Order: sequence, then C-alpha cells, then structure tokens
Amino acid sequence: MTNYDIVIVGGGPAGLAAAVSARNAGVEKILILERDKELGGILNQCIHNGFGLHTFKEELTGPEYAYRFIEKVLDAKIEYKLNTMVMDISKDRVVTAMSREDGM
Repeated sequence: MTNYDIVIVGGGPAGLAAAVSARNAGVEKILILERDKELGGILNQCIHNGFGLHTFKEELTGPEYAYRFIEKVLDAKIEYKLNTMVMDISKDRVVTAMSREDGM
C-alpha cells in the first residue's frame, strides 16, 4: 500500500485544479485517480469557446482549457493513474482502486 497526502478522485477540471493548488501549497505526495483513458474530463467534449477567461485571461475551448491544467500537472510532476476506478474510501481514509494495469 502506498501512502499519499492527498488522493483526488477525478481528473477533470476540478480535480486537476485541486492537484495544482495542493502542490502550490506545498503538498508533496499527490495522486489523481481518473476512470477515463485521459485527463480533462468533460472539457474534452466541449469544443466551443468560453473557457479560461477568469483563470487564464483568454478565451479557450474546453480541450484547450483542460490541456493548460494537464500541462501544470505534468510540470509539477503530480502522479496520476488513468483507467482506474475507485471502489471504496473507508472511514480510515484508505482508498481502494482498481485498474487492468495495477489490479486492486
């Protein structure tokens, strides 16, 4: 079992932003668990403009906005696992996840 300071369930915009914010606040051991085959969540389907005005001060499509956060996660060397489903989170904060690559 590996211990993390923070485990974030979901690699969509909120999860990516949370991971980057945690790293900026000094948290070292962060893991993002994403059930899909890529990070970015629903933003990858939102091809219209309108994202990013508040955060990046420019108008971006959903995929462009997601990619900005993905770049931040990669630059910060935040660990993530794709194709991974969270099965349980216990009262003691033990996260049980499953993937074809890693098993349970």
